[in-house]
Amino acid sequence: MMKLGVLLGILLVSSYATAEFCYNDVEAACGSSSGADNALLANCDAKYGGIDALLIDLQAYANAQIESSFDYLLMTAHFANFEAYRPGFHAMFLTLSDRAWAKGADIIKFILQRGGKMNFNQPPRLKRNTKERHLELNELHSLAKALDTEKKLAEEALRIHSQAQHHTKQDASIAHYIEEHFIEDQALIIRKLAGHITNLKSLLVDRDPSISVMLFDDFLKNLISSSSA
Repeated sequence: MMKLGVLLGILLVSSYATAEFCYNDVEAACGSSSGADNALLANCDAKYGGIDALLIDLQAYANAQIESSFDYLLMTAHFANFEAYRPGFHAMFLTLSDRAWAKGADIIKFILQRGGKMNFNQPPRLKRNTKERHLELNELHSLAKALDTEKKLAEEALRIHSQAQHHTKQDASIAHYIEEHFIEDQALIIRKLAGHITNLKSLLVDRDPSISVMLFDDFLKNLISSSSA
């Protein structure tokens, strides 16, 4: 019985090796009558670790960043028209749009580096309420929408990070990538947006709303200009 168990273990290890390694695929292809050119070398790619298990999550997160970028771009256009001209808010949302676009592109690059493919039809996992689709918002509401968006992106980054750490194929590379490129950065932007909401709300209470918004918009414009200098 013990010998049978040992034999079974050897067979399992042997089948694992046959299924998991590129070398065995190449050896099998070279030994086949059809030749290597027509053979499918399934394991001769850049995939390793838990990329297959987390690929859909990464694709969805990339699409969430891209979708957020377009939302911010529409909000940028709203604050650029003559009826609601706010150069400070315009600059802030343009910065957020560029940032989200760059984040999405970076995730796609990471997916390709790990041997995966990008699926632009993979829907984002972010939950949105129907009111969020209205993007022609006033100044305070636009800040609130941006804060909600960034919190959702942060929560999704934390979820993917946790999945990478606790999956059976623990993937430290994916966990490290998410932590280094998203988690800390999301925390900073969330803190800034929350601070903007608090400051604008205080100004609206203390003085004339139109003057308060004008002063805050000027503050945002100077803040964006100094940070990009």
